[in-house]
Amino acid sequence: MGLLSLLLPHLLLAEIFTSAISSKKASYDGNALVLKGKVELQHTLGKMESGFARLEKESKEGPFASIHLKENVFLTLKNQGTILCESASFDFNDLTGKIFPKKGDSIHFDHFSDGLLSLTSKTAQIELTKEWENIQIAKIEAKEDVHLTYGDNFSLVATSAIYSPSHGEELSESDKNAKIVLLTPKGNFISSRFSKDSSIQFSCDRMIWQQLPKRLLLQGNVAVHDEIMGDIQCDDEIEVHQIQQEGKWVLDTIEAKGTTCVTYPQQGNCNHFLICHKTMRLDQQRLVLTMESPKDAPIEYFHDPMKLFAEQAKIDYVQEGPAIHPQKILLYGNVRLESDATQNEKRCALADQFVYFPQEQKMILSSQDDQNVLFWDEEKELSISAKEVHISHNENEDMVKGVGNVHFAFSSAENQLLKKLFPFYQPKSKPHE
Repeated sequence: MGLLSLLLPHLLLAEIFTSAISSKKASYDGNALVLKGKVELQHTLGKMESGFARLEKESKEGPFASIHLKENVFLTLKNQGTILCESASFDFNDLTGKIFPKKGDSIHFDHFSDGLLSLTSKTAQIELTKEWENIQIAKIEAKEDVHLTYGDNFSLVATSAIYSPSHGEELSESDKNAKIVLLTPKGNFISSRFSKDSSIQFSCDRMIWQQLPKRLLLQGNVAVHDEIMGDIQCDDEIEVHQIQQEGKWVLDTIEAKGTTCVTYPQQGNCNHFLICHKTMRLDQQRLVLTMESPKDAPIEYFHDPMKLFAEQAKIDYVQEGPAIHPQKILLYGNVRLESDATQNEKRCALADQFVYFPQEQKMILSSQDDQNVLFWDEEKELSISAKEVHISHNENEDMVKGVGNVHFAFSSAENQLLKKLFPFYQPKSKPHE
């Protein structure tokens, strides 16, 4: 049968907002209009195509209030992409929709949010919004085996995804406020100067993506991995920002709040990582990572076989050709150093600042104002009070030296301070005055 717009045009236009209908066959089944063969519906939602359609009324005299489609359903939504599935049902009283794929296949959502967003899933539910005769999608919730990509920015899998497009007269700006919420996502995201393969791997309990500003919010048990940068783990949330460079969206900053651990790729036999309990910020443009912790929960830096505490940390990276690596690790604010409890060696130190140069395997402890660095090593029977203490690794041995006005014995006040902060401290030399 040809065009069916002659069949109850007033009801069709007024109640389900369909401007044109065509199919090979049409018939009534009670209160329903049944269409078969190359069905096409021009609807306020967009163009609907399928092999079968059923338009139902609530009563014989009432309006059509729902549309049921099956057999190779293809929906072209106005300004919001396309949906390919096996069946779709829309209830315009409840303002809901359900979508299912062919057995063994997936639902395909393509070209959403400025044409770059695509995802697949096994099931999907839709919430609609109606304003006068205008019906639009308010939310799409995709479930089961969700796969999502957004251009070259990220690709991931998740247990569910909720997509909320923007509406109104600003649709011509490509859904600039579109938002996605995903549960248990994991995958790759964002071009990065740090990564060899231009992407970073991540997983978390929940992710929120904002179209503009370009932002990813990773929440709960967040894990981020990169071969060069290392691993970032955060129990609270990490916020990822992007900027546009040469027409491409790239990583700008990674900001974490809550307890956050940064672990660096192993260098030789040395493992080292930092833990902060407030904020962390990685600036890719400046190649700088900063950390801050409260005084009662300081930053912890583990560097075999030592452990350090401080209020703030800064890591400067350097780029040499395509490679990026840490150039300097700086800790400052009430710095304390002690030997790892698992080691037989006993060592401790107090300073205002600690600097580590990974390439040279050199450390510098320094003090400010009239204070001195205090350094003690039981095995070497070494006590140093000086403006600076330098530690360099030579083959299998650490070389330690004081710089400035160096004392090789602590004063009574210095002894008491070390005993108070380090219970394992056992001085053998007499204090100087």
